[in-house]
Amino acid sequence: MPRISPKLARLAREYSPLLPPLLKANQNLQSAKNELRWIKNELPRHQWKEAIYKRAKKVPLQYILGSQPFGSLEIRCEPGVLIPRWETEEWVQRLVDILRPLHPLAMIDACTGTGCIPIFMKKELPNWNVNAFDISQKAISLATRNCQHSDVDVNVHYGDVFDEGLTNKLGEVDFVTANPPYIPLEDYLKPVVLDGPEDSVRLFEPQLALVGDTEFYSALVRNIVLPLNCRGFLFELGYEEQVDATAKLLPSNWDVGKYYDLAGKLRCVLGWRKDSDLALLHKLCTRDIEWN
Repeated sequence: MPRISPKLARLAREYSPLLPPLLKANQNLQSAKNELRWIKNELPRHQWKEAIYKRAKKVPLQYILGSQPFGSLEIRCEPGVLIPRWETEEWVQRLVDILRPLHPLAMIDACTGTGCIPIFMKKELPNWNVNAFDISQKAISLATRNCQHSDVDVNVHYGDVFDEGLTNKLGEVDFVTANPPYIPLEDYLKPVVLDGPEDSVRLFEPQLALVGDTEFYSALVRNIVLPLNCRGFLFELGYEEQVDATAKLLPSNWDVGKYYDLAGKLRCVLGWRKDSDLALLHKLCTRDIEWN
């Protein structure tokens, strides 16, 4: 991050003596002001200085405050579990609106992390049978507590997408969601100036939930979607190669599409059986894929 200019430091001091340290973790004065306001609103006064000290060290604000808004929900956040992103919140909200007219389905969320995806889905679609799994015990514990906090009936359990026997533990599944690790290691190691992750992400969020590539999408299709005869899926991702890895494993009676977020970035791959009720997933697609 560029050095803080004397003028910017002076403006920060004039606003509040608590503000200058927050410039170390923010790109501009307004962002730092917003964070100071959130710290003051969310934490008791005697915790302000410690919170600001941690944030100046690039600790994510969500870990300091202990939560992150996600739609109408307040999702608890703890070190060791990936923080929910606005990009995920965006597609989940749009997905719910599209799926709402359907009869209740059975859904599983893989690599669930905090549980934000299945909790939001269950809250908005209460008649659905929603379950989730993760390989991280920290994530399982936190997601379970988030379910209790949000008062939703979602079963969160241990599961590994690379386990070929995973289907024996899942029961009936119509629809699959996942936000798996999708940053290739070489990109994860790049500096911020070369489009690598922010320092706060690399220093404090779990690499287990961040670093991965096409192997996760292949496993999701091979070990869940096809053997359980699912009718549709939506996977968050970040690279065209991950779309291709997903699409090429599906038989000819499937269609596939892409979803781009409001920032114009590739964000999800969606798939649905052509003869199924989940064919309405095409409404979420920014682009269909010509692939078979």
